[in-house]
Amino acid sequence: MKAKALFLFLGLVLGGPGVVAQGVEGLWSRYCAQCHGPRAQGVRPYPGLQGAAPLFATPEGRRYLVLVVLYGKKGEAGLMPGFAQLKNEELAALLNHLRALLSAKGDLFAPEEVGRGRGLNLTPDQVKRP
Repeated sequence: MKAKALFLFLGLVLGGPGVVAQGVEGLWSRYCAQCHGPRAQGVRPYPGLQGAAPLFATPEGRRYLVLVVLYGKKGEAGLMPGFAQLKNEELAALLNHLRALLSAKGDLFAPEEVGRGRGLNLTPDQVKRP
């Protein structure tokens, strides 16, 4: 119950009415869980995201996470698409949801942090893990 209240609060603070209406869990289900699972555990052949937890705590790791959700990433399991069509608030909410799922250390993402990654026109091949 506490987690749902926290996500509702974060949706209000970070995402405005669009995120709250759909809910961050709804966004996760729609855009992420199909490949990465409801708890980020992975769905074969797509990877779990547990290895991303340390990235939330460093500036270069955070930048990488933003670039991955904006532009996608080419990996061993294939191509993860980017989600640049989503608003900065929605992507920040998704990254914060992943941070909570992984119990990762690091500050919450703000929409402005996501916005700084826009406009780079990167391809998934250009997005490299630090």
